[in-house]
Amino acid sequence: MVKGRPDCPRCQGQGLIFDPDPQKPVRVCGCTADVAPDAETLGLPARYREADFTRFWKWWNNAQASGARSMLERVPDLEEWLARPEEEVGPIPFRDDLARLLTALRKRPEHGIRPAGAEALSQWATTGKHKFRHGWELWWIHGPAQSGRSTLAAAALRAWTERTGRGGRFVSVRTLSQSIKDAYYDIRSFQNQAFQSVRDLIEPLQDPPLLVLDDWDRMDSDLRVAAALAQLLDHRYSEELPTVLTAAGPPEALDRRENHPLARLEDGSLMERLRGAERVEMVPALKPWIDRAGADR
Repeated sequence: MVKGRPDCPRCQGQGLIFDPDPQKPVRVCGCTADVAPDAETLGLPARYREADFTRFWKWWNNAQASGARSMLERVPDLEEWLARPEEEVGPIPFRDDLARLLTALRKRPEHGIRPAGAEALSQWATTGKHKFRHGWELWWIHGPAQSGRSTLAAAALRAWTERTGRGGRFVSVRTLSQSIKDAYYDIRSFQNQAFQSVRDLIEPLQDPPLLVLDDWDRMDSDLRVAAALAQLLDHRYSEELPTVLTAAGPPEALDRRENHPLARLEDGSLMERLRGAERVEMVPALKPWIDRAGADR
């Protein structure tokens, strides 16, 4: 749906300019470029249409309130662990990340309670600032059901489109998988009543400026479905288009599932790109470090 700027004198907010001559085509008003897409245009399900970072932080802080104090009480242990000689504690992978986290939470303790990597996602979505390790703007948000991963992805989508004024799409991979499967099995299932081909389903998702693929790890087990989704990611990688994936576990979990359709594709390049995504883990940022420090003691 095209929407115009409410105060536009040319289209009166309709986004379309109708010529007095009915033989002439309707034109899209130039003011539409100034209007960020609304939640419906982005394809956001009803439950995520009000998602934004402010609401998400508030919900998350309330959800973590009971364990926040005990985690913050472990900060001195982490500082002591980081300060000990390497020959005593061994190498600490991503030592610099821990040092930055400890510096940040001295100023604002909530940095240690928010999801690991979520503040980097928020900064990228709202300001465009983030250094991607592997070039492609690919995010992987993982956590169990009801952890808020889809809400966080929706908040990032809305913030990014509002900042850039460009479009985006939020897509359920489970629903898309079934539609692709119906396109292949139409004769038997009669579910593809619009007679859409796989190309019809995938092409609209190839070039949105930002694409969120929700529940990426829950695609259908049919190998042809996995191949179509892999081709979608290949296209977006080639065109360097920002993409956000959500899943229950990290990318490495797909490698460990022998029967997962992506693993059966044996596409090493794709799996390497997924492993190189910027990570957001839906647990308090301090928790993985506390667990690792405890294991090393």
